[in-house]
Amino acid sequence: MKFYATSSEGVGGVLRVRDEDFIVVEVALGGVLCTPRDVRRIGGGEGEYTWFLLEKRGVDTVTALRAVARAIGISHKRLSVAGLKDAHAVTFQLACVEGVEPHELPKRVGSKVWIHNAFKMPFKLTPGMLYGNAFRVRVRRLEVGAREAEERIKRICAELEESGGAPNYYGYQRFGTIRPLTHIIGKHILRGEFEDAVRALLTRVYPGESPRAKEARCYLASTWDLKGALELFPRRLHHERAIIYYLIKHPGDYAGAIRTLPLSVRQLFVGAFQAYLFNLVLSKRLEAGLPLSRAVVGDLVALRRDGDLGSILRANESNLDKVNRLIARGQAEVVANVPGYSTTLAEGVPGAIEREVLAEEEVSIDMFKVRHMPELSSRGTVRPVALRPEAMCFDVAVTEEGPVAFFSFTLRKGMYATVLLREFIKPEDPAAQGF
Repeated sequence: MKFYATSSEGVGGVLRVRDEDFIVVEVALGGVLCTPRDVRRIGGGEGEYTWFLLEKRGVDTVTALRAVARAIGISHKRLSVAGLKDAHAVTFQLACVEGVEPHELPKRVGSKVWIHNAFKMPFKLTPGMLYGNAFRVRVRRLEVGAREAEERIKRICAELEESGGAPNYYGYQRFGTIRPLTHIIGKHILRGEFEDAVRALLTRVYPGESPRAKEARCYLASTWDLKGALELFPRRLHHERAIIYYLIKHPGDYAGAIRTLPLSVRQLFVGAFQAYLFNLVLSKRLEAGLPLSRAVVGDLVALRRDGDLGSILRANESNLDKVNRLIARGQAEVVANVPGYSTTLAEGVPGAIEREVLAEEEVSIDMFKVRHMPELSSRGTVRPVALRPEAMCFDVAVTEEGPVAFFSFTLRKGMYATVLLREFIKPEDPAAQGF
């Protein structure tokens, strides 16, 4: 994420000082807010699936679902959600379980998970079955006074309106905030560099890690004493310990060591590298002065269908004016590739940027058909280049701890609140500032 859409100074500040500073409410298809009051509008009746509203605080979605599964004595594989939600937040989202009656669900699981409004449905809740997410965010420890903060936020809002939104980057958490290397491991896997992937995962040290983790990584990097390192690595570092344990039994089998990780984790690595390529393309688009909310010759443009992306067309000299009228009416938007083996690259200047990024990273489209680990192959997709918040509001208040900014807005699925807030905060140390 090399560029901002706005040039005005930010207000600084810190996100997620407390979990309740970052509230996320899923928005179901049809625009229904997934709150205990509103979720009843979704429906119900008969069927083998029980849907419910999952509230969680300070825990990630996967961990919350596993806790629910343990509480009712079933496999976590029988539960599903439409999307993953932030861990350091208070979140409300739909979840679904197969073959369990609504009255069999507990109201509370532990100290961080609650279940509301269980009802029967005839079909399973699957990933992507949502419109987006509504956010209410408190930003503490602003670096300027309340009046100046309000003026800066107003200026940034005006700039975003003029530019057609913020760049729709994948957010910091996509790559890891404490250890931002998921994309690096993904690149090594794509290139068949399994030893490099293992060594990066095990031995790269980052400033925000615990002293014990740093010590273990440094020891392993300097000695490659796997048995000694296993004694040093904290037990919470499950992935590292699993790989080390495998290599002790199977020396030199780095591909096998990577395969000890869950498929979802390995897919996360490849997906992070795809996200990294998209972000690089988007940064170069901004650097080249290309617009976010208007197509240029060669751009890929997605028609909008029922609030989602539909057919893709290419902007050319003959259809450019018509395409931009559709974009202006909200019926289409400029997209860029999240590359995979079925990707069709853009043309013109946008296509030249995509090809330049692939060449600089020394990868090709066909490498996403991962022959040495076919289960990690990815067809690719497209993603809007502009992030445009809906129902954007803000307020600045003076509290005992100083001025605080409050933001509320809705984003479509797949868009990151932290990417929008980045424009207002202009963080110097994203990890320390709660990104």
